[in-house]
Amino acid sequence: MMADMGALTVLVTVLAIARVTRLLTTDRILDQPRIALMERFISKAGDESLAAYLVSCPWCISMYVGAAGAGAWWAWGTNTAYLAVTLALAASYVTGWLSSHEGE
Repeated sequence: MMADMGALTVLVTVLAIARVTRLLTTDRILDQPRIALMERFISKAGDESLAAYLVSCPWCISMYVGAAGAGAWWAWGTNTAYLAVTLALAASYVTGWLSSHEGE
């Protein structure tokens, strides 16, 4: 049973990481801070700066979000509050993805 819960918790954590990555790189709700960061990095280093690229690159951001998520899973993976938060993020990601592909 515990091994199954561990695998399920890892899956939910991975989906939560995907959701947070999308939130940071794509979702409109964070456009203003993301644009402000981009403008700051571009004004200091130019359009082609690595820092400006990192702010909008889901592959890049996901490494950092993944590292934080893995650490959180290791520390609190069996904690009820952790499970509730990651489940909410995972459900958001899955339902968002499904609704955007509905009717295809």
